[in-house]
Amino acid sequence: MKKISFMAFEKEESHIRCRCLSPSLISAAAAMVLIETLYFASLRPAYSHLSNTISELGETGAPQAHLVDFGFFLPVGLMVWLALWLTHRHMPGQDASLVLLALSGLGAGYVLSAFFPCDPGAPLFGSWRTLVHNAAGLIDYGGVAVGFLLFCRYCAGRKAAPEAATFAIAITFAIAGALGFLIFTAAFCLPAALPVLGLIQRVLELVQFTGVGFVCYILSTRAAPTSGRHWTPGRASVCNPDASGLAPVRPDVRRLKLMIAPS
Repeated sequence: MKKISFMAFEKEESHIRCRCLSPSLISAAAAMVLIETLYFASLRPAYSHLSNTISELGETGAPQAHLVDFGFFLPVGLMVWLALWLTHRHMPGQDASLVLLALSGLGAGYVLSAFFPCDPGAPLFGSWRTLVHNAAGLIDYGGVAVGFLLFCRYCAGRKAAPEAATFAIAITFAIAGALGFLIFTAAFCLPAALPVLGLIQRVLELVQFTGVGFVCYILSTRAAPTSGRHWTPGRASVCNPDASGLAPVRPDVRRLKLMIAPS
């Protein structure tokens, strides 16, 4: 009895750690983007956060380009992938898998940008590396926008009251992600929008990382075990072993009793 109780306790603790770890990794990746963008931009006096994109920090021939690619872009992409994988590990359903697969475009954009830097100035057309880099950007922003829409569909079937707020937030991220993707794509293709292209990208990055962190938290929360929360008066169960019809024992107190009970 003691061994079984301990194993159940450890399993629940593992779920709790996963629930906290995935959003924390996304937050750490977002903080890394902010800090390293500011740092590497400070090494280039002519760089503007309003007009220059983040990709230009690692463009071909840029100062510290190799460090930007493999000390900035690559770790951020891998951290995003790890967070999504941890979420999928405890939430393996098909609908959740589609959401996480689409959101993995955020990590793919950063990973591919590390190996395929853009030409100076981040043009729309250029060398084959620039074409691959721009395709990675399309996967990044387009994939996350689709992921937010799929997450809305995932939440739409839940009718309980707590799901209303979740669905509303999901709709907000879906609209913001879709509009951001369209606006950034249009601005990237229009020379007149170049003075504010960097600002548009940074706002879109904020929406992406916040939204992906929110999705990871919601899915990880659903993956957490819910045993011990349901109780039927007068009926013997794990939550109500004495079938006395009294209030159920709190899960943490019940675990403690089971752990100290004689075998």
